[in-house]
Amino acid sequence: MLKYHDLIASLRHGDILPLYLFYGEEEFLISEALDLIIKKVVEPGSRDFNFNTLYCRDTQASDIVNLALTLPFMTEKRLVIAKDFDALKAADLEELIAYLNEPSPSTCLVMVSNQGKYDKKSVVAAVEARGAVTRFFPLLDREIVSWIEAWAKERGLSLSRDAAQYLGQTIGNDLAKISSELEKIEIYIRDRRAITFDDVKAVVGDFREYTTFDLAAALGLKNREKALLILSRLLQEGEQPVALLGSIAWNFRRLIRAKCMQSAGIGYEEIKRKLNVIFHQSELFQEQMRRFSVDELRDDFDVMLSADKALKSSGLPGRLVLERMILKLCGSA
Repeated sequence: MLKYHDLIASLRHGDILPLYLFYGEEEFLISEALDLIIKKVVEPGSRDFNFNTLYCRDTQASDIVNLALTLPFMTEKRLVIAKDFDALKAADLEELIAYLNEPSPSTCLVMVSNQGKYDKKSVVAAVEARGAVTRFFPLLDREIVSWIEAWAKERGLSLSRDAAQYLGQTIGNDLAKISSELEKIEIYIRDRRAITFDDVKAVVGDFREYTTFDLAAALGLKNREKALLILSRLLQEGEQPVALLGSIAWNFRRLIRAKCMQSAGIGYEEIKRKLNVIFHQSELFQEQMRRFSVDELRDDFDVMLSADKALKSSGLPGRLVLERMILKLCGSA
């Protein structure tokens, strides 16, 4: 299995394999990888002759194989993308596996499924032997800022860390929305190449009513009612309980690091710099520090660990697990 970041690095380097199997829930990242392959393989002038996109719900395996075996016209490679790959029937897969075991060196065949799992072991094994299989997971909240910064760098733009963090916290991990807002920001700054916090604030505004940061901050202030309200809204928006717990734990880890540095005599300005606390959240973070002792924070990690185990193994509804955790973290029975 080739991890997403390694896949993107190899594609950018121009290392194109004859076979790829992409699957997973994060359609935007899959589209990003496909665009990169198209850019590397397909020459604009020969696109009509050397590039085909098929939808497997309406296509037989023989059609995919015939296109893959067709020699490229006036270029080194041709590209065939087979979408909805999970829709192929067992009989079609048997015919296709014969090709996967001996793929054409002059064709790049990319098979795409937007299902969370792809469990046809014979297909996976054949592709892994001569190409690459990548599962596309939704990015975690802590990965969003790096993705935003990479988006800007690829387009020759620079982005302040404050601006990237604000964008991620305001929009969440919906990469399509983030990309759309970044494109608006790029238009807004015109000929400038540096995106500032004020640029992001001016274009994006307050995109969401609440974010995962708001939930973590409410718990950091031990505000039970607000935390329960934000939890309800975020779950309604489709946020996953495990991801929400991860954001909460991330903030509590920052708090315990901050308290330990404070105990060692380090001033708040230095703490803020080392922990990358962005300026418009500085006062709120300092107030959270006042609400906890180091011993309280250590006890709270036991509470979060129990919640993590319950989410992954108890079978209880995620909402119930997180509500119980919030009551404990806020000091309520």
